[in-house]
Amino acid sequence: MISLWLFGISLILLQPLPVLGAKVTDIRIWNAPDHTRIVLDLSEPIQYESSSQENPPQFHIELKGISSHTLKREMDLKDPFLIKMSLVDVEKDKVKLVLHQKRPLNVHVFTLKPYQDKPYRLVIDFIDVAQEKKELEERRKQKEIKSKGTKIVVIDPGHGGEDPGAIGPKKTMEKDIVLRVGMKLVDLLNQNKETQAFLTRKGDYFIPLEERVKIAREYGADLFVSLHTDGSFNPQARGSSVYCLSLSGATDEAAKILADKENTSNILGGALLRPAAFAKDPNLNQILLDLMQNNSMKESFRFAEALLENLKSVNSLKYSAYRQANFIVLKAPDIPSVLVEMAFITNKEDERLLNLNDFQEKIAKTLSSTIKKYFEP
Repeated sequence: MISLWLFGISLILLQPLPVLGAKVTDIRIWNAPDHTRIVLDLSEPIQYESSSQENPPQFHIELKGISSHTLKREMDLKDPFLIKMSLVDVEKDKVKLVLHQKRPLNVHVFTLKPYQDKPYRLVIDFIDVAQEKKELEERRKQKEIKSKGTKIVVIDPGHGGEDPGAIGPKKTMEKDIVLRVGMKLVDLLNQNKETQAFLTRKGDYFIPLEERVKIAREYGADLFVSLHTDGSFNPQARGSSVYCLSLSGATDEAAKILADKENTSNILGGALLRPAAFAKDPNLNQILLDLMQNNSMKESFRFAEALLENLKSVNSLKYSAYRQANFIVLKAPDIPSVLVEMAFITNKEDERLLNLNDFQEKIAKTLSSTIKKYFEP
């Protein structure tokens, strides 16, 4: 991610006049394998119009109600899909943002209202359809060519990009810790032929919750593990916990609150909603679908119990038994799925542990050994 605080780059990109009107307070760029996302933070809502140019490939977006006396400023971008970004005055209260592309891309633009600590946001997604298709084909290929007896595990580092997740007293971000542990875990699982592991995200970018489920199903996953660190207004709260899906009510109010918090990732991360990844297959009847869901949930409970037993030796447990709630990311009807809260990042001691490479490796090894044991006949 590239964060462009405008105060620091005002001579390069944008110098707002001291008049009434919306201001762009920050611009951030997030890179994913198949797309680049540009996010503009705004002091208030604005109107915009967009258009594309094919030769050379450019995307233009006019922002109304924003003042700038900059005639033309450019900034080179170290980006796989974009060359540079230019800002041009159009009228007194209108500016044009020009994004110079390396090749034609699909572009989606949408706005987000303020939510929690997020202001009004304008989001521009540049999607490389060819790369997106290639990634999809690679996932499906892995599903088709897996060796007999090999189990596929999809590890999901939570949050990412615009959504940092919980933040510790020393500003440690959940999204960073879970990615590091996820990478360690995948490396461990791929050291033998019995398991083959993949990540839903490999860098600092956001994936909608439904898309994470979709990725797991495209891989043909036999197990899905979503990695998180817990957060609380109570700085004394600490320990590890494991959660499974509930199709009815949550096991307790704390589990419901956690599920509600995790399910807001789509809002914080700025999800452009697409068809749900866990939509029912029209070729399956409801009875068969219910049987699949019941079986995957029973297997989720079995794995969760084993994991909690093994986590005892790594960290104190927040709860000795698994909890259940309606987590969006656990909704694959045909894949056993659990969500692991490794520790409370909002607790000083747990935050210290989460930053230790040794603790990250212990968590990854515990998960790896539990997964391998789970698949034993």
